[in-house]
Amino acid sequence: MSKNAAHWSRIRTGDAPGVVLAVDFYGTGRQEATFRHLCDLLTDPVEVWHAVPPAPDGDWSTATGAGHLRWWTEGLDTVLAGRPVRALVGYCAGGVFASALADALVEREGHRPRVVLFNPGAPGVATLTRDFHGLIAGMDLLTDGERAALLAETTAIRRAHAPDALVPVAERYAALYREGCDLLCERLGVDASFGAELAAVLHSYLAYLTAALDVPPTPLWRGAVSLTSREHQGTDFTDVEHGFDVARAELLSSPQVVAALTALLREYEASR
Repeated sequence: MSKNAAHWSRIRTGDAPGVVLAVDFYGTGRQEATFRHLCDLLTDPVEVWHAVPPAPDGDWSTATGAGHLRWWTEGLDTVLAGRPVRALVGYCAGGVFASALADALVEREGHRPRVVLFNPGAPGVATLTRDFHGLIAGMDLLTDGERAALLAETTAIRRAHAPDALVPVAERYAALYREGCDLLCERLGVDASFGAELAAVLHSYLAYLTAALDVPPTPLWRGAVSLTSREHQGTDFTDVEHGFDVARAELLSSPQVVAALTALLREYEASR
């Protein structure tokens, strides 16, 4: 794979005009459906490429929105091969990046691609805590007591910080996760370097969230369409929002949601 192509991963082939770009992060043991599940339900022959986040360059807390966006735009020539971007889709904090990439593509494409966002919103401590709890719950080799102790620590950490203190909380969570990884390595009888590799995935995710916080919104973002689950708390991210009576974990695997996305993409193509 070429250097540029490594910035994006093709998750669905298709011969329809234009390419769909998807932004999400799934490498942290989360339980929610991903864009791969959504692709399985698409009926139109669209090609979909998923953003591959850059590896943290040193300290994850110094990640910038500009750095992540530059990483992804640098890889587009190889991905697109002269084809237009039909749409950008983003999940959760990925909605920030999808919207910003659409801004960057206006000059390149001569128009703004369709932007469809799923449960969009800027990342926060609550988002991080939910995902971190999923990580701990997935450590099956730990005892129930060990997992409970780690989860209790997260509660104490969160209470000790302001609701918007994402980086300080993330730093404490990262140290806590490494403790869990060390326990796993001890139980498996493997070298501690395996725990370091697991921690590196979390650091990449923390860099992703930190970078998303660093991207300033523009008025054009409100023109996107949001498709949201029943638990989603309104963030006033877009002017148009369609809510679905589905759980967050099933949003990207819901036939009704995929049908709504398909209709939006067809409507956009018909309007051009």
